[in-house]
Amino acid sequence: MNTNKLSRRSFILKLSALAGAITSGFQAPLAFAADSPAGRLTGANLKGSAEKLIFALQLDEPIAYKVFTLDSPDRVVIDLMNTSMAGKLKQGTHDRPPITSIRYASRKDGRLRVVLDVQEQVSTKASMSKDGSSNILSITMSPTGKGSSSAPDKKTEKGADKKSAKKSKTSSEQEQPSTSEPSKNKFIVVIDPGHGGKDPGAIGANGTREKDVVLEVARKLKTRIDREKGMKAILTRSSDTFIPLRGRMDIAHQHKADLFISLHADANPSTRVSGSSVYILSENGASSEAARLMAESENSYELKFGNHNLNNTSNRVASVLLDLSQNAMIDRSLSLAKGVLGELSKVNDPLRNRVESAAFMVLKSPDIPSMLVETAFLSNPIEEKRLRTADYQQKLASAVFKGVKRYQLAYADSGRANT
Repeated sequence: MNTNKLSRRSFILKLSALAGAITSGFQAPLAFAADSPAGRLTGANLKGSAEKLIFALQLDEPIAYKVFTLDSPDRVVIDLMNTSMAGKLKQGTHDRPPITSIRYASRKDGRLRVVLDVQEQVSTKASMSKDGSSNILSITMSPTGKGSSSAPDKKTEKGADKKSAKKSKTSSEQEQPSTSEPSKNKFIVVIDPGHGGKDPGAIGANGTREKDVVLEVARKLKTRIDREKGMKAILTRSSDTFIPLRGRMDIAHQHKADLFISLHADANPSTRVSGSSVYILSENGASSEAARLMAESENSYELKFGNHNLNNTSNRVASVLLDLSQNAMIDRSLSLAKGVLGELSKVNDPLRNRVESAAFMVLKSPDIPSMLVETAFLSNPIEEKRLRTADYQQKLASAVFKGVKRYQLAYADSGRANT
């Protein structure tokens, strides 16, 4: 065959493939290597208007991805390479034009496929950006003005491999929910001794500092967890150092924690108030006025000693929590907190017999069940004296461990993402 004709034919084939990719709305990152880092989808959000709707995905690694459109019916397909789910994506109908529903499934080759059903043909633009320790994949969708496609449902994935296109003909594989992720060798618990360094926290009448006693309880809890087969504990601080609240959350993410526990010792104007209490995150208002004041008190330490832009630094992260794992993680956190509160009630009379919730900054990890434990009141003379003793510190640590162990037995086998 004539070499010139062969070259010309190759050029035309390449040009046709490129045109097909552009027509389908296919987009891929610059680095699309098979050995791209394994990542987890930890958050998602819809924002914007029907004319320009942005679907933002939060990931813990800058994974490789593909974005393309299909017709009859119209939909946007997002393939996240070597990615697992951390949380629970809200599938089903969504009243956010042009999106009508969202579904997803994990593929055998390690892809996590998210499908956005749309009511009309749209053009897409995708980009990956860095936001602190997270990576944000933003897909902007705009209607083309051509209305809904009416072509036969061939379900051909333009710009994608032929094998994947044939599989898409059977919708059950796409639509079957899959939220599992590979199990790790260890069940990781990140323990956060509150305050530290220039931030002493509460101080008792006899000079007992909150930062000191919670560090001792945290060390004892770590020792107990590390003795348990299949479990490992990480301290956000192992000495008298100050770590911003955001930094404590980052440590939990870096270690891919299964749980995050923040330990504190409370204070109250009344010296008679006593007992432990347990809190989880609430994004919709505090469960009580006392819980709201407690969250404001703990968050204020960050403003006083650390990051003075606290309310601004997490705005983007907080906005990414709308549709993915936050609700699932709050449910998990509640399960954990109930078990721990039940065990603490055997050590002292709890301040309240229910788990409280409020907007604690340190609990705002979208993919990690988290709780804050107020071990006892330093403002109460009896409890301050107890908190200074190794025996009482050990009792508190043992109680928290028993609650954590109960949670681990209930959830570890199914993985953090199964609910």
